[in-house]
Amino acid sequence: MAGVEALPAEIDDHRKLFGKEPWEVVYDPRDYCIICNTRVDEYGYCACGGAAD
Repeated sequence: MAGVEALPAEIDDHRKLFGKEPWEVVYDPRDYCIICNTRVDEYGYCACGGAAD
């Protein structure tokens, strides 16, 4: 994302956990979880922990 400053590596928890910054996650605009109604990411996961099967 243009103009976004990256956090220092020692406090960047999202990159440590997921290997990318939050703005780098790719979502399918048509796919929502039927349980928590959040978007499903490129790996098929949602906010409730994978109920997007």
